[in-house]
Amino acid sequence: MGAGGVNMSGVQAMVVAQYKRPIAVHLPFRFGAADGARDFVRTLREQLTMADSAPDGKADPLVNLGVTCAGLRALGVDPGVVAALDLMYQRGPDAARLGDVPGTASDPAHWWDGQFATDDIHCVVHLYVRESAGVDPAVEHVRSLAAQHGVEELRPRANGEPLMAQALGGRKVHFGYRDGISQPEIAWDDAPDTLTRVNFRRFLLGHATDEFRSQPGEGPAAEFVRDSFYGVFRWLYQDVAGFNRYLQVNGPSLSADNGEELLAAKMMGRWRDGTPLALADAPGGAFAEANDFDYSGDPDGRRCPFSSHIRIVNPRDDALDPVVGKVPRVIRRGMPYGPELTGTTDDGQDRGLMGVFLCADITEQIYKLTGWINRNDFRPRDAGDPHAQDPIAGNRGESGAALDFVVPTADGNQGLPGLTDFVRTKGTAFLLYPSASTLGRILDP
Repeated sequence: MGAGGVNMSGVQAMVVAQYKRPIAVHLPFRFGAADGARDFVRTLREQLTMADSAPDGKADPLVNLGVTCAGLRALGVDPGVVAALDLMYQRGPDAARLGDVPGTASDPAHWWDGQFATDDIHCVVHLYVRESAGVDPAVEHVRSLAAQHGVEELRPRANGEPLMAQALGGRKVHFGYRDGISQPEIAWDDAPDTLTRVNFRRFLLGHATDEFRSQPGEGPAAEFVRDSFYGVFRWLYQDVAGFNRYLQVNGPSLSADNGEELLAAKMMGRWRDGTPLALADAPGGAFAEANDFDYSGDPDGRRCPFSSHIRIVNPRDDALDPVVGKVPRVIRRGMPYGPELTGTTDDGQDRGLMGVFLCADITEQIYKLTGWINRNDFRPRDAGDPHAQDPIAGNRGESGAALDFVVPTADGNQGLPGLTDFVRTKGTAFLLYPSASTLGRILDP
């Protein structure tokens, strides 16, 4: 039993551990009759990977399950309980708040490669395996269970292939950066937040306080979802060739020697080996895994630009506008998909990231971040550049979005033109990852 009465045996393990499995498969389904849907979930319940286990030592596959609000209704959950859940979860993905601007390539009209609508999704089953040989048996097992119980698999690809992600090696993602460094550590001891540790109430439901709010906040509905958590599943395409062209064109204006690498570092806020710009003027050395740092030594952004990705999604000690509230923190569980690409010529292959962003409050932890990514207007210093965006993840179709990446220098701000949509959304689903007790209330009322 953890702090605040958390029963770790009842918490799905993905919120606690980054699985050491290089392959992930994400299978969306639509339920049929309620009895069949419950039987499908009841069978999966016995196979879920929970937080009291040691995932590294478990046999493949590791399994997790997320359910949409429509899925809860299809399972026959009490409408009063459903109505008490996070309103954003109930409504499902809001394109405007996610920055998936209608009329752009991220428009939800294009999601799931047009094979089905987001509202059709009732659950997503996540499978994690060590080797390629383990993929087909794991997938076919779940597909067989679904067929037995009248549950329809939704196939986002026209060729029927599942959504599968696979590590590139070296903990890299497609833009060449080392990933997984800045994940927050969960403070299960209920300690206050620090730069690197975040209170567990920011992630688990049924433990809300005045300081750490989540919905449902109290009463029978809060008990119903106790130790569950919300997750936002995202399928994101990355334009690697376009990103590399941007570095090639603009990098030399920053440095004649290592301009492309310097620009990549300025855009992320870390060198591609993970070394924070706030700590080092070059990659390598002792800081490649550093996460316990702030921006007190860089108040003008000359080392790490204000619009760099990591300074937006975690501004640390930067002064925020009073109305902003807390810096949102999420847990990311993701992996690249598609073949690697080097150079500036697109090969037409689909590649990017698939993963889940875990939280207890979608508005405060997800929509706040996506808002900051698409409009850097959350700090007093942003008043002079209110249309700046995250240079990597911003949607340039946002009204008034600046197409220059601004790099502060000793001689003033340098604008690097030509930003495009380097990341495009291909699908999003809002999920509840039910605890063992929540599943018991759903399946054995």
